Amino acid sequence: MANDILKNSLSKVDDFSKIFEIINIAEINSCDEANSLIYYLTDCANPLREACAFKLEELCPKNPNYFLNDFSRNKFLNGIVDINPNVSRAVCSILSKTVEISQSLELDIILKINSVLDEIKIYEKIHKDFFSGSIRNTKNHAKNKKLFALYWLLEALFFCFSGKYNSEVLEILNVTINFYDFTIREKTAQLLTKTINPPLELLKKAKQDQNFYVKIQVYDKINFDD
Repeated sequence: MANDILKNSLSKVDDFSKIFEIINIAEINSCDEANSLIYYLTDCANPLREACAFKLEELCPKNPNYFLNDFSRNKFLNGIVDINPNVSRAVCSILSKTVEISQSLELDIILKINSVLDEIKIYEKIHKDFFSGSIRNTKNHAKNKKLFALYWLLEALFFCFSGKYNSEVLEILNVTINFYDFTIREKTAQLLTKTINPPLELLKKAKQDQNFYVKIQVYDKINFDD
């Protein structure tokens, strides 16, 4: 990597200069260079995180093996649930293009989804806000943050799904298919098309959903007798 800024993650160079350097990176030639770049995917200013995500989207498919260490996996996991959807989208795109990285993250993403669902269960006991259409606080930041994280984690899992953890994924989908928010049900139905031997009851819920964007995910992809 022909620059000095990315060799030192604690550099005091201003963010604009770092963004310029990131944009001009042409290739990654080692794990150290990969770590120096992916450092900026989290815990930095929004424009810097976004520039890093877009550059990673470009370079990761060329040398995915440089991004299989614990440092990179943790960065990707946090990038999936970044508050900036452009960062989340770019990381999911990386997973869709690189089998090596997606396989390294599959179990971690499943565990993170279960952690978010545990948080939601605690919240639900008090507010009853995730599974009911009659009590719904759309301005609650804590609730929306959990929904946002769950949405992008399900999207990421779709690209990572290998069938290795099929039963664990089906357990997740049995919960998320009942969410009031249709975007969660949509991602559930989308992921359902990849699972092995999904339960008939779960298929019916998705196919008979009142929301078009949910049912269309499975309507032409899964055939069964109603």
